[in-house]
Amino acid sequence: MNALHYLPLPLVRLLAFFHKELSECRPGRLSQTLQLWIGCLLVVLISMTFEIPFLAISLAVLFYGIQSNAFYTKFVAILFVVATVLEIGSLFLIYKWADGYPLVRLIIASLILLGCMFMMRTHRLGLVFFAVAIVAIYGQSFPGMLDYPEVVMRLTLWCIVVGLYPTLLMVLMGVLWFPSRAGSQMRAALCARLDDALKRLAGEGAPRAETDVEREILALQKLNVFCMADDAGWKAHCAWWQNGVNTVSYLYSTLNRYDAATAAPAPAFVARLRAEILSLRQSITEGKPWQSAWQLSAEERAAAKACGLENLCEQLRQLGLMDPDTPPPPAAKTPSFVADAFTNPAYLRYALKTLLACLICFIFYSGVDWEGIHTCMLTCIIVANPSIGSSYQKMALRFGGALAGALLALLVTIAIMPWLDGIVELLALLAPIFLFGAWIATGSERSSYIGTQMIVTFALATIENVYGPAYDLAEIRDRAVGILIGTAVSAVIYTFIWPESEAVPLRHKLAGALGMLGKLLRLPQQSPATQRDYLKLRIGCHAAFNACEEMGERVALEPHQATHLAHCQSVIRSGREILYAWDGAEAPEPALAEALEQYAAALAQGTASAPPLSPQQSEHAQRVAQQIARLPDWTSPAERAGEQAQGATPS
Repeated sequence: MNALHYLPLPLVRLLAFFHKELSECRPGRLSQTLQLWIGCLLVVLISMTFEIPFLAISLAVLFYGIQSNAFYTKFVAILFVVATVLEIGSLFLIYKWADGYPLVRLIIASLILLGCMFMMRTHRLGLVFFAVAIVAIYGQSFPGMLDYPEVVMRLTLWCIVVGLYPTLLMVLMGVLWFPSRAGSQMRAALCARLDDALKRLAGEGAPRAETDVEREILALQKLNVFCMADDAGWKAHCAWWQNGVNTVSYLYSTLNRYDAATAAPAPAFVARLRAEILSLRQSITEGKPWQSAWQLSAEERAAAKACGLENLCEQLRQLGLMDPDTPPPPAAKTPSFVADAFTNPAYLRYALKTLLACLICFIFYSGVDWEGIHTCMLTCIIVANPSIGSSYQKMALRFGGALAGALLALLVTIAIMPWLDGIVELLALLAPIFLFGAWIATGSERSSYIGTQMIVTFALATIENVYGPAYDLAEIRDRAVGILIGTAVSAVIYTFIWPESEAVPLRHKLAGALGMLGKLLRLPQQSPATQRDYLKLRIGCHAAFNACEEMGERVALEPHQATHLAHCQSVIRSGREILYAWDGAEAPEPALAEALEQYAAALAQGTASAPPLSPQQSEHAQRVAQQIARLPDWTSPAERAGEQAQGATPS
């Protein structure tokens, strides 16, 4: 019998989660892992050779900075340079005006932290302000640990080197040594999705989970943004490539649900469709827009309709007829701040809660005179997230990563470090540890922070400021205790002071997704004039339901949300079924669209119930009407009581 049958169910689910995360193979992950691995070893070698302090911070710069493609890495590097200038400037400002006055220094640092956390939540370059907040708080530990202002200033100047030389290193690796271009990654990803579609068309393999399909579709959209900025050929035909990405996403998602048995009576049609998809794949491999003059004959159209693939064939045909030189639509300018940045009090409350948590930790470790646990302040900033669920999620990732790093450091310090004599042996020890951490850190956002935190904690406990193998167990204890205290303080603060629930925002997001579905029901699917709009809306629906799914995972961590979450999951399931049930409809259905939009408007207010519908004529309309009738009733007493108990606040 399988050994997993004897384990508790939560542990089995945890093991299944990590197995899925560790086995994920996305475009650029291997290259990113190698860059991160080699970069970490080079940073250790350089820092110990030239005796550069704060080795763990240099490693953290690499883990946060090295991205999946060269363009993204360069972009993040620029942000890090700007952040480093602002960080050191803020520290010099604090030391200049508050040297010898701890209270004044604390007030200035608190104001900087307050402003940075507000900007991190409201500005689109929030990563820069997050870095400034980290260093501004971390720098407050210097005067307490050091007696001489000259030494404090010297360490502050070292922070420039600590932040900038890993940034230069990751740019060199991303551009010169491991040049992973967004265009090549996109072509590989598109070909992989077409291969999956061809397998499903032939009846091979099992359908993928809906959430996995949506994540892969959204990954293509993200890669397309980088291609637009980094690939000249892609940018020259950006309208065609955008439509091509949407069409491939449509092929992949539609054929994932396809039953090959329905096409058994029409092998000639399937062979022709397969040939067109292979031709598209060949053009994508060569990096050229695909052109095709395929016109469905009467027999092919009848076979496509019988197989439920008529709309898929039409979308593919229109892509082949599209002019590669079609001008792109005008790009919308992204605002720097969120729309309600200066009107929603939740953002200022968020900054105040983070500041309060940091001050409590600062007072505690200063009062007990235990400087080794100053990481508790950093923990308060790192786990600071808008909602209760997201904060709990980040706390779990940080604590789990820190615990793994501390245990690994303890094992290495006791069993291996005493036997090491030089830097070469130390690097040989660190190589597999860094490789494992890099692979975890390059996974999905759900688990990647575990790898970052594990390596940073391990470095803080073993190789920080010792310039060789370390044997002191006190560092391991102090780092672990600091992280534990910071996590506990943050948990109390975010649970009981201005708690932000995502229950109401989730309901609003679901309403937006259903409203988008309503617009989709009003568009003719096989019209050349609306083809691009139809595919764009369809991708938008995938993105909306995936975002709702991820938000629902965070809401599940909040108390008193079982009924609310069950209703949300029901809406997501019905919405996805409507999306696929409508595929292939011959004409728009304004009545169904209006019913869906009315439900969405009522859902935003928490008063939605399934609307009555008249009998429908077409098969597609009947299937959509059945799913609309299954939408949950949000006016039940249990739902209202759960929502009020949590004290949800919109964001």
